[in-house]
Amino acid sequence: MAIEMIGGVIVNERGTVVTFRQKCEECGYVFDFNKTTIVPAYASRKVRPFTCPQCGNRQEVIARHYREDA
Repeated sequence: MAIEMIGGVIVNERGTVVTFRQKCEECGYVFDFNKTTIVPAYASRKVRPFTCPQCGNRQEVIARHYREDA
């Protein structure tokens, strides 16, 4: 299984541990620091919402596992 992310760019993933950078889905701005979270198998995880410093868009980061062969 792999991990997909909305509102973030995956930097590294090791099992259920994911390191990512927040990314604004509105304007494409990517933060210059990493965050880490655990994504439970067969579930999704909402990460703390953030506000884009460039355009002011407020959004959540959502990460979830998905099957590549499905």
